[in-house]
Amino acid sequence: MQPKITLIGAGSVVFAKQLIADIIQSPELSDATICLMDIDPTRLKVADIMARRMVTKLKSTVRIESTLNQRKAVQDARYVICTIQVGGYKPGTVIDFDIPKKYGLRQTIADTLGVGGVFRALRTIPVINGIARDIAEVGAPGCLLLNYTNPMAMNCRGVDRAVGIPHVGLCHSVQGTSKQLAKFAGLPYEDVSYLVAGINHMAFFLKFEYKGQDAYPLLFKLLDDPHFHEEKVRFEMMRRVGYFVTESSEHQSEYTPYFIHHGDKIVKQFDIPIDEYIRRCISITETWHKTEKELLGGDNGDIQIPERSHEYGSYIIRARETNKPVVIYGNVPNHGLITNLPDGACVEVPCLIDAQGIQPTVIGDLPPQLAALCRTNINVQELTVEAALSKKREHIYHAVMLDPHTSAQLPLDKIWAMCDEVIAAHQKVGLLGEFEPVVKNTGRSYAGLGDRVTARLATASILPPKTWSDFDLKFEVENPADHSQEVAFTLSNPQNAIKSQSFRLKIGPGKKIIRKLTLTGGKVPSGKFSVELAPLTPNVFCHGLDFEERKTLHPNESGQVNIPVTLSGFPAGEIQLSREKKGLRLHVRISDSNIRRGAAHKSPWEASCIELFFTPANGGTITQLFVLPQPRKTAPLILNQNQSKAKVLTAKQEIDKLSYTIDVLLPYETVNVKSASADFLFDFIANLNALGDAHSGGRTSMNGRFDSSNRSDHYAYIAAV
Repeated sequence: MQPKITLIGAGSVVFAKQLIADIIQSPELSDATICLMDIDPTRLKVADIMARRMVTKLKSTVRIESTLNQRKAVQDARYVICTIQVGGYKPGTVIDFDIPKKYGLRQTIADTLGVGGVFRALRTIPVINGIARDIAEVGAPGCLLLNYTNPMAMNCRGVDRAVGIPHVGLCHSVQGTSKQLAKFAGLPYEDVSYLVAGINHMAFFLKFEYKGQDAYPLLFKLLDDPHFHEEKVRFEMMRRVGYFVTESSEHQSEYTPYFIHHGDKIVKQFDIPIDEYIRRCISITETWHKTEKELLGGDNGDIQIPERSHEYGSYIIRARETNKPVVIYGNVPNHGLITNLPDGACVEVPCLIDAQGIQPTVIGDLPPQLAALCRTNINVQELTVEAALSKKREHIYHAVMLDPHTSAQLPLDKIWAMCDEVIAAHQKVGLLGEFEPVVKNTGRSYAGLGDRVTARLATASILPPKTWSDFDLKFEVENPADHSQEVAFTLSNPQNAIKSQSFRLKIGPGKKIIRKLTLTGGKVPSGKFSVELAPLTPNVFCHGLDFEERKTLHPNESGQVNIPVTLSGFPAGEIQLSREKKGLRLHVRISDSNIRRGAAHKSPWEASCIELFFTPANGGTITQLFVLPQPRKTAPLILNQNQSKAKVLTAKQEIDKLSYTIDVLLPYETVNVKSASADFLFDFIANLNALGDAHSGGRTSMNGRFDSSNRSDHYAYIAAV
C-alpha cells in the first residue's frame, strides 16, 4: 500500500518540519505521499521547499505534494494530520489576552482552558469539523485524523459529536514530563516505567516506577529540598493531590483557582509568567525570517534534518501500516475507559496501535480527587463544544463562568461583559459566526423568552361586583421583542358565567398596551371562580385571574382572631386581632433572625415589616399601615401609607435573636373601622429577611404567597363578635 499522508496546517513549518522528518526517516513509509496544505500560500511554499529538500538530502522515495485546496488535500488520504491555528497570533491570540486583561483577568498560555481556550475552541471547532467532514466524504476508507491542534479535548470532542470519524488527539506532554521526572529523580530514563491517565494537559502519573519499584518517594523528597526550584506549581499540586500532572506549571496555574488569582506574591512565589504565550508569539514573529532561512538550509540549501522525535504521529502511521504494535498516549472519547469521568468526554489514556487502529486501555476509576479536578475542566469543555455545535450564545457564558481560574478572579457581571466584548471582537474580524441571541445579561436564549409576549389580567377591586359589567378589569400586553408581533387571545370563565370573547391585536417592539375590559354575562359567582386568558397564537404567555373564596374569620372564645403567617410553606409566625373598647389590638409574632431596618421612612416595604390593609366589609377606601420593629428601642415604628407616623394608643415590642413580637393598640379611626362591632376586611404582607437559621426571607401574605398584581383574593372577612 502507498498511503497518502496529508498535513493540514503545514504553514506551521517548525512543527511540520519535525513531523515530516519523522515520516521520511521511517523506512516502512518510504512509498508514502505527503500532501501539504495551508491557507497561506507564502507559508505553504516554504513548507513545500523545506520538505522537498529533506527528501533530496535523505535520498527518500517519499513523494511531496502541495495544495491550497483542503478537499483536494484530503481526497484519498489514509491519514490526515491537523496542526492548524485558527486566527493566528493576530488577531486571534491578541484578542484572547487583551480584552480579558481589561477586566482584570490575567493569563499565561490561554490556549486550552479559560477565556483563551474557550474562544480558541469556538473559532477552531467549525474548521476542524469541516476537515473531518471532508475526510468522511472523500478520504480513503478508514482514514484516521491525527489532531495536534489545541484546545485538544474540545476539538476532539467536537469532531466526535459532530462527525464521528476515527480520530485521536496527540500531545507530547506525557513523553516530555516522563523524561522530566526521570531527570528530577536522578533515574536513567530507559529504566523508568509509568501509567498515565486523565484528560489532556491534566492527566496524572498514576504510576512512576524504577525497575518495577515505586519511585514517587524520590519526587516527594524534592518537596523539602531547599535547592530544588523546578516546576513549582506542578510540585505544589502533587503535594496536595498526591500525583504529578502531565502539563507545564504555566498551564496548570490556569486550570485551577489556587495561584494567579491570589496576587503578585503568589505569582512570584510560584514563578508564574503572566502573558507568557504573548511573549513567545512575539519572539517567533520577530525571528521568522531567520527561522525561515534556517528551515530551508541557509544560503547553500544544505538543510538540517532533525532526529526522529518522540511525537506519536509517525509511530501511529507505521504501526497501522505494518501491523507492528506500538503503545502511545492518545486523546479519545471516554466510553467506559475512565469510569468516574463523564461518558463521551475526551480522555487521555494509553492506546495500542496496530492494523486494527486505535485501541484505548480501560483504566477504571481515577483516584477520586483527580477525577474531581478533571471534572472542573470537563465542565468547561462540554459547554464550549455545546456552544460551538448548537450556536447557542448562552453556553459561551456558561463555559467561562465555570472555568476555575476565571470564576476565581471575576464576578458574574464582568464575565458576561467580557464575553460580549470578546465575541464582538472575534466577529468583527470574521473569526466567529453568529450565535442565537440571549436575553441581555442572562444565560437564557432570547427565543421563547426575550421575544415572548406576556399578557395578563389585573383588577383593583377588593370585592367582586354583583354584575360582570361593573368589574374593574384591565388587560395588559407587553412585547419585549425588537420586532412587531400579532397576537390573539380568548377570555372565558370555566363556570360559563361570562360570555367568551376573542380578540386580536398588533403590538410594536418594546411596547406595552393596557386596555379596560367590559365583561358580559350572568351573576358573578360568590365562591371561588376564575377569569381565564388563553393564547390563540404561539410564543405568548398568559396569566388570568383566580379568585379564592373569601375567608371569614370569627373570634375565638378569648375574642381573638388568629391568623398564621407562612412563607413558602414554612411557619413564620402569627398575627392576632382582638377588639377593645378604644381600638383594635394587633399582636404580631414574626420569625426573623436578621431584622433589616432599611430606609424605613422612605421605603418601609424594603425593611423587616408587616404591612396591614383594612377596608369596610362592603368595600371602599383601603387603609394601609406599616409596622416596623426597631432594634435597640422599646417601641416599634407605625407609619401611614404616606410614611407619616400613624396615631396609636399603645405600642411595645420584644426582639430576640430569632424573632420579634409587637403589640399595638390602634384607634378604630386609624384602621378605617367604624366601631368595635363593625365587620371589616383585612389583609397583610409580611416582609422578613431571614427565616430561622437555614432559610432566606421574602414577602408573604394572607394565603401564604405574594402576588402584587391581584390583591382581591387575599382579603379575609373579619366578622364581629
